[in-house]
Amino acid sequence: MVALRTHWQQIQNYIWLVFGGACLFFALIFWAVTDTKELVEVEKKAETEVELQIQPEKVSAMNHLGALFDEVKPLDMTTRAVATAQHESEFRGTKFVNEQKKAYAIELFRVSDEAILKSFLKKHPDRSNFLYLRLTGEDHAEQYVLLYGTYRNSSDAKQALADLKVTLPASVKPVAVQIEQYQPFVNDLGSDELKASSKLYAVNLKTAPLPKIDEAQIAAKRAEVQAQQAAAAKAAATTTTTVTRRDADGNVVNVQQSQSNADTAHSKTAAPQQEVTDPFN
Repeated sequence: MVALRTHWQQIQNYIWLVFGGACLFFALIFWAVTDTKELVEVEKKAETEVELQIQPEKVSAMNHLGALFDEVKPLDMTTRAVATAQHESEFRGTKFVNEQKKAYAIELFRVSDEAILKSFLKKHPDRSNFLYLRLTGEDHAEQYVLLYGTYRNSSDAKQALADLKVTLPASVKPVAVQIEQYQPFVNDLGSDELKASSKLYAVNLKTAPLPKIDEAQIAAKRAEVQAQQAAAAKAAATTTTTVTRRDADGNVVNVQQSQSNADTAHSKTAAPQQEVTDPFN
Protein backbone atom coordinates (compact mmCIF):
# COMPACT_ATOMS: atom_id res chain seq x y z
CA MET A 1 0.00 0.00 0.00
CA VAL A 2 2.79 2.34 0.82
CA ALA A 3 4.48 1.61 -2.52
CA LEU A 4 1.27 2.25 -4.45
CA ARG A 5 0.68 5.59 -2.66
CA THR A 6 4.21 6.75 -3.40
CA HIS A 7 3.85 5.80 -7.07
CA TRP A 8 0.56 7.75 -7.32
CA GLN A 9 2.14 10.86 -5.75
CA GLN A 10 4.91 10.77 -8.35
CA ILE A 11 2.33 10.62 -11.14
CA GLN A 12 0.53 13.69 -9.68
CA ASN A 13 3.78 15.63 -9.51
CA TYR A 14 4.52 14.84 -13.16
CA ILE A 15 1.02 15.96 -14.14
CA TRP A 16 1.43 19.35 -12.36
CA LEU A 17 4.84 19.80 -13.94
CA VAL A 18 3.50 19.15 -17.45
CA PHE A 19 0.56 21.52 -16.82
CA GLY A 20 2.87 24.32 -15.61
CA GLY A 21 5.15 23.88 -18.64
CA ALA A 22 2.13 24.04 -20.96
CA CYS A 23 0.93 27.30 -19.35
CA LEU A 24 4.38 28.82 -19.75
CA PHE A 25 4.52 27.73 -23.38
CA PHE A 26 1.14 29.30 -24.22
CA ALA A 27 2.12 32.51 -22.39
CA LEU A 28 5.29 32.79 -24.52
CA ILE A 29 3.27 32.26 -27.70
CA PHE A 30 0.74 34.98 -26.65
CA TRP A 31 3.55 37.41 -25.83
CA ALA A 32 5.22 36.77 -29.21
CA VAL A 33 2.11 37.36 -31.31
CA THR A 34 1.04 40.51 -29.40
CA ASP A 35 2.19 43.84 -30.91
CA THR A 36 2.83 46.48 -28.21
CA LYS A 37 2.62 49.29 -30.75
CA GLU A 38 -1.07 48.67 -31.24
CA LEU A 39 -1.85 49.34 -27.54
CA VAL A 40 -3.81 52.61 -27.17
CA GLU A 41 -4.35 54.32 -23.81
CA VAL A 42 -8.04 55.12 -23.34
CA GLU A 43 -9.04 57.82 -20.87
CA LYS A 44 -12.33 57.16 -19.17
CA LYS A 45 -14.69 60.10 -19.13
CA ALA A 46 -16.94 60.81 -16.19
CA GLU A 47 -20.47 59.79 -16.98
CA THR A 48 -22.28 61.31 -13.99
CA GLU A 49 -21.89 64.35 -11.72
CA VAL A 50 -20.98 62.09 -8.81
CA GLU A 51 -17.93 60.85 -10.65
CA LEU A 52 -16.98 64.44 -11.44
CA GLN A 53 -17.10 65.38 -7.76
CA ILE A 54 -14.83 62.56 -6.63
CA GLN A 55 -12.04 63.27 -9.09
CA PRO A 56 -8.63 63.66 -7.40
CA GLU A 57 -7.66 67.27 -6.76
CA LYS A 58 -4.70 68.60 -8.67
CA VAL A 59 -2.14 70.03 -6.25
CA SER A 60 0.00 72.88 -7.49
CA ALA A 61 3.73 72.56 -7.08
CA MET A 62 5.22 74.29 -4.01
CA ASN A 63 8.54 74.32 -2.24
CA HIS A 64 7.28 73.16 1.19
CA LEU A 65 4.63 70.62 0.14
CA GLY A 66 3.70 68.49 3.16
CA ALA A 67 6.29 70.13 5.42
CA LEU A 68 3.78 72.00 7.65
CA PHE A 69 5.82 75.14 7.14
CA ASP A 70 3.02 77.46 8.22
CA GLU A 71 1.91 75.38 11.20
CA VAL A 72 5.39 74.81 12.66
CA LYS A 73 7.33 78.04 12.53
CA PRO A 74 11.12 77.81 12.13
CA LEU A 75 13.14 78.46 15.25
CA ASP A 76 14.26 82.07 15.51
CA MET A 77 17.92 81.88 16.50
CA THR A 78 18.12 85.64 17.08
CA THR A 79 15.76 85.55 20.07
CA ARG A 80 17.57 86.30 23.32
CA ALA A 81 16.92 84.33 26.47
CA VAL A 82 15.59 86.21 29.48
CA ALA A 83 15.97 84.70 32.95
CA THR A 84 14.81 87.13 35.61
CA ALA A 85 15.49 86.79 39.35
CA GLN A 86 18.25 84.20 38.72
CA HIS A 87 21.39 86.16 37.92
CA GLU A 88 23.36 88.63 39.98
CA SER A 89 23.52 92.33 39.15
CA GLU A 90 26.96 91.78 37.54
CA PHE A 91 25.47 89.57 34.82
CA ARG A 92 25.83 90.98 31.29
CA GLY A 93 24.37 89.98 27.93
CA THR A 94 24.57 90.75 24.22
CA LYS A 95 24.16 94.50 24.70
CA PHE A 96 27.34 94.71 26.76
CA VAL A 97 29.31 92.44 24.41
CA ASN A 98 28.25 94.40 21.31
CA GLU A 99 29.13 97.75 22.87
CA GLN A 100 32.45 96.62 24.38
CA LYS A 101 33.58 94.13 21.74
CA LYS A 102 36.74 96.15 20.94
CA ALA A 103 37.66 96.48 24.60
CA TYR A 104 39.73 94.08 26.73
CA ALA A 105 39.08 92.47 30.10
CA ILE A 106 40.76 90.09 32.52
CA GLU A 107 39.24 86.64 32.47
CA LEU A 108 39.57 85.27 36.00
CA PHE A 109 38.08 81.79 35.55
CA ARG A 110 35.29 79.75 33.97
CA VAL A 111 32.83 77.43 35.70
CA SER A 112 29.90 75.30 34.59
CA ASP A 113 27.83 76.03 37.72
CA GLU A 114 26.71 79.61 38.32
CA ALA A 115 26.38 78.95 42.06
CA ILE A 116 30.18 78.71 42.36
CA LEU A 117 30.58 82.09 40.70
CA LYS A 118 27.90 83.66 42.92
CA SER A 119 29.59 82.29 46.03
CA PHE A 120 32.89 83.82 44.89
CA LEU A 121 31.28 87.23 44.35
CA LYS A 122 29.63 87.23 47.79
CA LYS A 123 33.04 86.95 49.42
CA HIS A 124 34.13 90.30 47.93
CA PRO A 125 32.51 93.41 49.38
CA ASP A 126 33.71 95.57 46.47
CA ARG A 127 32.16 94.06 43.33
CA SER A 128 32.17 97.15 41.12
CA ASN A 129 34.81 95.78 38.69
CA PHE A 130 33.40 92.26 38.39
CA LEU A 131 31.31 91.13 35.41
CA TYR A 132 30.29 87.70 34.19
CA LEU A 133 28.80 86.21 31.03
CA ARG A 134 26.99 83.01 30.11
CA LEU A 135 28.51 81.20 27.12
CA THR A 136 26.34 78.78 25.12
CA GLY A 137 26.30 77.44 21.59
CA GLU A 138 25.56 74.46 19.40
CA ASP A 139 29.02 72.96 19.90
CA HIS A 140 29.84 74.79 23.13
CA ALA A 141 28.99 73.55 26.61
CA GLU A 142 27.30 76.03 28.93
CA GLN A 143 29.87 77.99 30.92
CA TYR A 144 29.98 81.11 33.09
CA VAL A 145 33.05 83.28 32.68
CA LEU A 146 34.00 85.86 35.30
CA LEU A 147 35.65 89.06 34.03
CA TYR A 148 37.42 91.83 35.87
CA GLY A 149 37.35 95.40 34.53
CA THR A 150 37.21 96.74 30.97
CA TYR A 151 40.26 98.29 29.26
CA ARG A 152 40.79 100.13 25.99
CA ASN A 153 43.67 98.04 24.66
CA SER A 154 45.69 94.94 25.34
CA SER A 155 48.59 96.75 27.05
CA ASP A 156 46.28 98.31 29.65
CA ALA A 157 44.69 94.93 30.32
CA LYS A 158 48.09 93.26 30.77
CA GLN A 159 49.23 96.03 33.10
CA ALA A 160 46.06 95.62 35.18
CA LEU A 161 46.65 91.85 35.20
CA ALA A 162 50.13 92.41 36.62
CA ASP A 163 48.69 94.62 39.37
CA LEU A 164 45.69 92.37 40.05
CA LYS A 165 44.96 92.00 43.76
CA VAL A 166 42.13 89.46 43.58
CA THR A 167 42.82 86.35 45.63
CA LEU A 168 42.55 83.23 43.49
CA PRO A 169 43.59 79.59 43.91
CA ALA A 170 47.06 78.69 42.66
CA SER A 171 45.60 76.51 39.90
CA VAL A 172 43.62 79.44 38.40
CA LYS A 173 45.58 81.54 35.92
CA PRO A 174 43.76 84.75 34.83
CA VAL A 175 44.48 86.07 31.31
CA ALA A 176 43.81 89.27 29.37
CA VAL A 177 41.27 88.68 26.57
CA GLN A 178 39.33 90.72 24.05
CA ILE A 179 35.58 90.80 24.71
CA GLU A 180 34.83 90.25 21.01
CA GLN A 181 35.75 86.57 21.30
CA TYR A 182 32.67 85.98 23.49
CA GLN A 183 30.24 87.51 20.99
CA PRO A 184 29.24 84.28 19.14
CA PHE A 185 28.44 82.52 22.42
CA VAL A 186 26.42 85.20 24.27
CA ASN A 187 22.67 85.35 23.70
CA ASP A 188 21.20 86.70 26.94
CA LEU A 189 19.51 89.78 28.31
CA GLY A 190 21.78 91.26 30.95
CA SER A 191 20.80 92.57 34.38
CA ASP A 192 21.69 96.11 33.27
CA GLU A 193 19.09 95.91 30.47
CA LEU A 194 16.41 94.66 32.84
CA LYS A 195 17.03 97.58 35.19
CA ALA A 196 16.94 100.06 32.32
CA SER A 197 13.61 98.73 31.09
CA SER A 198 11.93 99.29 34.48
CA LYS A 199 11.78 103.06 34.82
CA LEU A 200 11.26 104.71 38.20
CA TYR A 201 9.11 107.79 38.52
CA ALA A 202 9.40 110.37 41.31
CA VAL A 203 6.33 112.06 42.74
CA ASN A 204 6.85 115.68 43.82
CA LEU A 205 4.29 116.97 46.32
CA LYS A 206 3.62 120.69 46.69
CA THR A 207 2.06 122.47 49.68
CA ALA A 208 -1.43 123.79 49.07
CA PRO A 209 -2.95 126.60 51.26
CA LEU A 210 -6.03 125.65 53.25
CA PRO A 211 -9.20 127.68 52.56
CA LYS A 212 -10.17 130.30 55.16
CA ILE A 213 -13.26 129.54 57.24
CA ASP A 214 -15.95 132.28 57.28
CA GLU A 215 -17.69 132.10 60.67
CA ALA A 216 -20.53 134.41 59.54
CA GLN A 217 -21.52 132.08 56.71
CA ILE A 218 -21.40 129.07 59.03
CA ALA A 219 -23.64 130.85 61.60
CA ALA A 220 -26.14 131.87 58.91
CA LYS A 221 -26.24 128.36 57.53
CA ARG A 222 -26.71 126.95 61.02
CA ALA A 223 -29.59 129.33 61.73
CA GLU A 224 -31.24 128.42 58.45
CA VAL A 225 -31.00 124.72 59.26
CA GLN A 226 -32.46 125.30 62.75
CA ALA A 227 -35.40 127.25 61.27
CA GLN A 228 -36.11 124.49 58.81
CA GLN A 229 -36.02 121.90 61.60
CA ALA A 230 -38.42 124.01 63.76
CA ALA A 231 -40.88 124.41 60.87
CA ALA A 232 -40.80 120.70 60.19
CA ALA A 233 -41.43 119.94 63.88
CA LYS A 234 -44.35 122.38 63.99
CA ALA A 235 -45.91 120.88 60.89
CA ALA A 236 -45.53 117.39 62.33
CA ALA A 237 -47.25 118.48 65.62
CA THR A 238 -50.44 119.63 63.84
CA THR A 239 -53.44 117.29 64.35
CA THR A 240 -55.98 116.83 61.55
CA THR A 241 -59.48 115.65 62.64
CA THR A 242 -61.95 114.30 60.10
CA VAL A 243 -65.64 113.94 61.07
CA THR A 244 -67.74 111.76 58.78
CA ARG A 245 -71.53 111.62 59.23
CA ARG A 246 -73.46 108.63 57.92
CA ASP A 247 -77.20 107.82 57.78
CA ALA A 248 -78.92 104.68 59.01
CA ASP A 249 -78.05 102.86 55.82
CA GLY A 250 -74.31 103.66 56.21
CA ASN A 251 -74.17 106.24 53.43
CA VAL A 252 -71.84 109.23 53.94
CA VAL A 253 -73.85 112.39 54.57
CA ASN A 254 -71.23 114.97 55.56
CA VAL A 255 -67.42 115.10 55.95
CA GLN A 256 -65.72 117.82 58.07
CA GLN A 257 -61.98 118.32 58.66
CA SER A 258 -60.36 120.48 61.34
CA GLN A 259 -56.71 121.10 62.36
CA SER A 260 -55.44 121.87 65.85
CA ASN A 261 -51.99 122.53 67.27
CA ALA A 262 -50.62 120.04 69.76
CA ASP A 263 -49.53 122.87 72.11
CA THR A 264 -53.20 123.72 72.96
CA ALA A 265 -54.22 120.07 73.32
CA HIS A 266 -54.22 118.23 76.61
CA SER A 267 -52.16 115.41 75.15
CA LYS A 268 -48.73 116.17 73.65
CA THR A 269 -48.92 113.12 71.37
CA ALA A 270 -51.25 113.81 68.46
CA ALA A 271 -52.43 111.34 65.89
CA PRO A 272 -51.73 112.46 62.35
CA GLN A 273 -55.37 111.86 61.31
CA GLN A 274 -58.56 110.81 63.13
CA GLU A 275 -61.91 109.75 61.65
CA VAL A 276 -65.05 110.15 63.83
CA THR A 277 -68.28 108.55 62.72
CA ASP A 278 -71.66 109.67 64.18
CA PRO A 279 -73.57 106.45 64.86
CA PHE A 280 -76.88 108.25 65.51
CA ASN A 281 -77.30 109.68 62.00
